[in-house]
Amino acid sequence: MVVSWREVSATIRDTVKSIEGKGEIKAIGVTGQGDGFWPLDKNFKPVQDALLWIDGRTCSIISRWDEMGIIGNSGRVVFSGSPLAYATWYAENKPEVLEKTQYILFCKDWIKYCLTGEIVTDPTDLSDASLIDVQKRAFSRALLKDFDMEEILEKLPPMKKSTEIIGYITEAASRQTGLNKGIPVVNGMIDIAASVIGAGVIDPSVACTIVGTTLFNEIVIDNSHFRDLKGSNRPSLICHGTENRWLLAFGTMTGTPNIDWFLSKLFDQSCNSSLADKELVQELERIPAGSDGIFYHPYLGEGGERAPFFKPTAAAQFTGLKSRHSKYHLIRAVCEGVAYSMKDCYANFPIDPKMIRIAGGGSKCDFWCQIFANCVGKPIQVTYGDEIGAKGAAITAAASIGYFNSLEEGMASMVRVAKSFDPHPMEKQIYSDGYRLYQKIVRSMWDIWDENKNFIQKYSKNKETT
Repeated sequence: MVVSWREVSATIRDTVKSIEGKGEIKAIGVTGQGDGFWPLDKNFKPVQDALLWIDGRTCSIISRWDEMGIIGNSGRVVFSGSPLAYATWYAENKPEVLEKTQYILFCKDWIKYCLTGEIVTDPTDLSDASLIDVQKRAFSRALLKDFDMEEILEKLPPMKKSTEIIGYITEAASRQTGLNKGIPVVNGMIDIAASVIGAGVIDPSVACTIVGTTLFNEIVIDNSHFRDLKGSNRPSLICHGTENRWLLAFGTMTGTPNIDWFLSKLFDQSCNSSLADKELVQELERIPAGSDGIFYHPYLGEGGERAPFFKPTAAAQFTGLKSRHSKYHLIRAVCEGVAYSMKDCYANFPIDPKMIRIAGGGSKCDFWCQIFANCVGKPIQVTYGDEIGAKGAAITAAASIGYFNSLEEGMASMVRVAKSFDPHPMEKQIYSDGYRLYQKIVRSMWDIWDENKNFIQKYSKNKETT
């Protein structure tokens, strides 16, 4: 956590220096990754290094809650990276960590504390973490009692509106960042909610997908009627940054890390291993849609998969390999596997949007964007800007101090579509047929994943003791 603040403060210093003479900073917007475990002690010092949401140590706890039928009790389907799951793991394995913890924060809240000295969070982070009743936007002792975790209620920060000014740059923060003392800091929201605003998405006709560490698919709705959907393939309901909207969401565990993993671990290291490499993309474009029969399932996270199905033992895999296939077939199959995962999520939404705006690192590759359009079968739009979540935080800050009359006005002023990708009819049909095989492979692996997990646990322990 100390390192995180050091990195953030250095970035702010560089930014402040780069904009000297170009204008005045009127407000600070904050956003950050959600979930994980960011504990502070009674002296407001980190109890330990923060845990990120990708950690997989709580899978058995999530499986237990699933068997109890409670993982969707808040409206959001709790998963292995939630602070609720981590708190339970610590209670059962290292209770001294919870005993030392005075506050359980989120990433953006730690940054706000360093900037202002204020401890506060917002409904978007809390709802994504399954820590409040999403429909009521309120803390619920009964909800935490379901998970036998009532004790963390007193450890959660006070909740204020995402658009509310919660404090001002302190003298200490001013010295560290170069920001002027007294600049207002807005409460902010989790990155997935900020990205919706940064992408200019305001209603169900246009969805938003973040092709980043996670592949997060979300639709903005103006009611909470979908709160009580049943079944293991149900989307989560998460609070929007405004009180009259929610996010209907399917967030897979890993998006771009599938590409990073393949290129860094299995690709020729003498090559420029990135989808930004034009020569690599040209090779991938020579491979036909469908990767000549190779399918890749992108369940690379240690916590298995959470969307659009719940399976802590799910694992990534290639299917259909033959000696005729090249490394480029495999890379294209990975790109297509992530796209199939996106299609799988949208196929399980109760709402069918007309188009999708994408953000995150994956949106920078036109080749991949076209695969998304062909596979999902919907137009894909990319807006101007590299950091769409940060833009959402900036729009929120501007609206909070009255520069814009509303978030909607801010989005209309600051968001423009840069590129559009329409589905190609022939490739759309190929991926439609391929999706049926993709699903069949998932169903065929369901029990095998469980057996494989048992195999790993059995023999990894033997390996550790020999």
